[in-house]
Amino acid sequence: MRIAMLSAHPEVHGPLPKLTPLLAAALRELGCDVRVQCWGRRRERESIWQKLVQRPADIWRARRMLHQHAADLVIVHTAHSWATLLRDIPLLLALRRRDRPVVLQFHGSLCDRLVAPGRSAFKLASKLLVVCSDAALVLSSEEQRQWHAFNPNGRFHVVRNPFVPDARLAPAPLRARFAVAGNAPIVLFVGRLIEAKGILDLVDVLAQRSPNLPWHLLVVGEGPLDQEVRRRAAQAGVDGHLTLTGYLHGAALQAAYELADVLVLPTRSEGFPLVILEGMAAGLPVITTGIRGMADHLREGVNALLVPPAEPPALAAALTRLLADRELRARMGEVNRATVGEFSPDRVGRHYLDVLRQVAAANPVLSRRGLG
Repeated sequence: MRIAMLSAHPEVHGPLPKLTPLLAAALRELGCDVRVQCWGRRRERESIWQKLVQRPADIWRARRMLHQHAADLVIVHTAHSWATLLRDIPLLLALRRRDRPVVLQFHGSLCDRLVAPGRSAFKLASKLLVVCSDAALVLSSEEQRQWHAFNPNGRFHVVRNPFVPDARLAPAPLRARFAVAGNAPIVLFVGRLIEAKGILDLVDVLAQRSPNLPWHLLVVGEGPLDQEVRRRAAQAGVDGHLTLTGYLHGAALQAAYELADVLVLPTRSEGFPLVILEGMAAGLPVITTGIRGMADHLREGVNALLVPPAEPPALAAALTRLLADRELRARMGEVNRATVGEFSPDRVGRHYLDVLRQVAAANPVLSRRGLG
């Protein structure tokens, strides 16, 4: 099968520059001819003028690549928001052909909004997007159920992202690297500093922590709530127990995982974030919300403590329990190191290819070619 894959530029922050090469390599190992085309923003911030010029150019380059490659199927890696809807719908309209399915892969989606009252314009645009595609891939069974409820005629498949752990650092990173004083346990948050990630919930919990069980919050990431995080911590008098590093990658990010004692991601809307797998691979116990892919892949009390989203008291109770129980942290860490093997590229690639073959089989032209 000849596959064209449209994904994010390597310079853009986020999981896609890490995931796409792993997935493409896994499919090639299975005999597919995979070509990857970068598209979308080339940097973290773009002007309106840059978007108006570059998005049509991206579509032209994608069409040229598909013609040269003679692709049987196109995969568009994307998210689900107003910004991506306005970007993706023209792309899908330009790429559609009767003999070439276009498959969306959502790396997180706002499908809960589609099954709730209101937001008629957002629902209409989302409907147009899925109508213009032949199938959509999501990262959790919850998303699949919500998309099916929104559009019963659509084809929605659950897949996993591939993951390869980074090599351990030697020697072990020092607390001084991140300006973390003392010897209190380190609670790590990695992600965009936006409300949906639950970062403000975590800062509120830090402000109310017990003096009998101190801990330091290490925040890795950037985003619009950066100054609000600092303001709340200072207002509560806990800014000395908070370190914000900004965006990290490579060895610096790995050092943060290895230095931490617990990974916390109180997210309110995800597929299955790469951050969770990175923390598991580092042998960290995890506290996160029991939604989406976390509900599919994490077991309460075995490799994670799962809390309801947007409930700081429940988050505080889980943190207190885990920080007070060294043996529980060690057991969870051991389980997590073993569990990440389930996301190895070879295992993920085989299932992913099976799903693509199902999509191809539903296309009459490809089915006649024997690609289904």
